[in-house]
Amino acid sequence: MFKKIFLLTATALFLFYAAGISRAEEGLSLELAKAKVEAAASLVAAVGEAAFPKLKDPNGEFRFANGKGYIWIHNLQGVMVMHPISPELEGKDMLAYKDSSGFEFFVAMNELVRKHGSGWVVYMWPKPGRKYEELKGSYVKLVSKNGRDYVLGCGMYDINKDYIKAQMPQDTIYDSVSGYK
Repeated sequence: MFKKIFLLTATALFLFYAAGISRAEEGLSLELAKAKVEAAASLVAAVGEAAFPKLKDPNGEFRFANGKGYIWIHNLQGVMVMHPISPELEGKDMLAYKDSSGFEFFVAMNELVRKHGSGWVVYMWPKPGRKYEELKGSYVKLVSKNGRDYVLGCGMYDINKDYIKAQMPQDTIYDSVSGYK
């Protein structure tokens, strides 16, 4: 019995570790996503919308991890203000966007930043170039400048709330199933 429990535990730890390695090999990690959002938030807090061209620059510091990492910005009214990968979203009201479970993740992002200032939201969203949804976790942070509120975010695929909690135990996490953790 002890041997079975040990083997199951060892296997689970290996799989958890391997998942972390594969993310690191992709060049995008929770730590990097959060650090880039924090750096972008400082820039937006300092210069406001004048920061947007720097955030959009395909060769700049805010496009990272071989293009998989980037910062988007929406406001508390739910309008996408800046998106370097999908500029067609700019100006669109995102509050009605739902994943396949009906979870309104932009509503959750805004609720989270209003209550906590920053944190993670876990939801389903299609990877670029794919039609079906996959698990995605996004770090979001509220920034105010010149009387305007901005929600800056960066997300990554194939992570869940348990993985985030293990890596970022102090961060607030909101997911579609259980709410805040």
